[in-house]
Amino acid sequence: MTIFLKPGSGKSVEAGYFRWFAVICIACFLPFSATGAAQDGPRVVKKPVLIRDADIVEEKAPEAEQAKEPDPVKSRENLNIGNTYFKKRNYTAAISRYREAISWQENSISAHEALARAYEKNGELTKAIQTLEAVIEKNPDSPKNKEFQAKIAVLRTELRSSMTVD
Repeated sequence: MTIFLKPGSGKSVEAGYFRWFAVICIACFLPFSATGAAQDGPRVVKKPVLIRDADIVEEKAPEAEQAKEPDPVKSRENLNIGNTYFKKRNYTAAISRYREAISWQENSISAHEALARAYEKNGELTKAIQTLEAVIEKNPDSPKNKEFQAKIAVLRTELRSSMTVD
């Protein structure tokens, strides 16, 4: 059954619905066809780096770390992310972030201290000692130097005791 909109116009309601349906279909599917198969190569979707993906630590080229200008904001961001990894006991990822923080701000005492703490928890006592000695050398007037020297003495004792047990 066809219902005419105006007597004598020849346009029916069914024809009007069909036109609207065609317009909606074209509007909905046109964007997909423009970005789909007509591309030159495969579509590459970058996956965001998530904190749960931290078990995979990527090694970076050493020359890329040396070419950075000091940026305390990026240093603080990496330090905070490293602290999050440290709390989750992912010491390898924490070490990576602390080293990144130090590359952005080489005189950051808190980043060096956190790096030494992460090395200690990761069982790398020699690197922890070297890190603390480097902090003392770079900042001889730091008020934390006595604390760092005491920590170095404790770490050396632990290192000697672990070597004699083996």
